[in-house]
Amino acid sequence: MQATWSSSLRHGEDGEGLPIQVMASYCECYGHSNRCSYIDFLNVVTCVSCKHNTRGQHCQHCRLGFYRNSSAELDDENVCIECNCNQIGSMHDRCNETGYCECKEGATGPKCDDCLPNYYWRQGCFPNICDDELLLCQNGGTCYQNQRCICPVGFKGVLCQQSRCEADKKDCDGAPSVCSSLSTTLLGVLALQLRGWVDL
Repeated sequence: MQATWSSSLRHGEDGEGLPIQVMASYCECYGHSNRCSYIDFLNVVTCVSCKHNTRGQHCQHCRLGFYRNSSAELDDENVCIECNCNQIGSMHDRCNETGYCECKEGATGPKCDDCLPNYYWRQGCFPNICDDELLLCQNGGTCYQNQRCICPVGFKGVLCQQSRCEADKKDCDGAPSVCSSLSTTLLGVLALQLRGWVDL
C-alpha cells in the first residue's frame, strides 16, 4: 500500500481553514487513483479522479456504460468492461452487472443487436409484415424479407388481398383482370357497331 500523503482542507469550529493530511492507508482506491479527499460534513475519505472506468468512494464501482469483469480482481486495470449496447436496439448505453443491455420492443440479445421471432431488422426491430406461417401473402403474392408482399399483376394491399380493379374501375391500371377484360370486350363490341353504322 502506498505511503504517500494527500492534503485537503477542513474547517474548524472557528470557521478557519485548517489543513489536514490524509494518509494513504485510509484511502484505499484499489490502484485506480493515488489521490484522496476528506469530505468534512460526511466525515469520510474518498478517492479522487478514479481511473480505468471506475468510480465510487474507493473506486470499487464501474462507471455508467461499463460493467464489472467477474474474472478480474478489484485492483485489475480491466476490472470494468464497456457495455457496447447497440445504439438503435437498446434503450440506453447502460447494462446490468452481467453485461446485458436493456432492449427496445422487438429487440433481443446481450447487446440488443438481434430481433425476436416475428420481427425483422431494419435500423431497429419492426413487426413482420408478412411471413410463411401466419401472415401469408394472398393471391399468389410473395413475401420479401418479412417486410412486404410482392403482389402479382391485378392485386394490391399489404397482403395482396385486394383486387386492383375495384367496382369504380379507378385502379385497373391495364391489368389483365376480369374488369379490364370486360372493358376490352365492350370496346370491341362498340367498335363493331360503329363500323356497321358507317357501312350503312
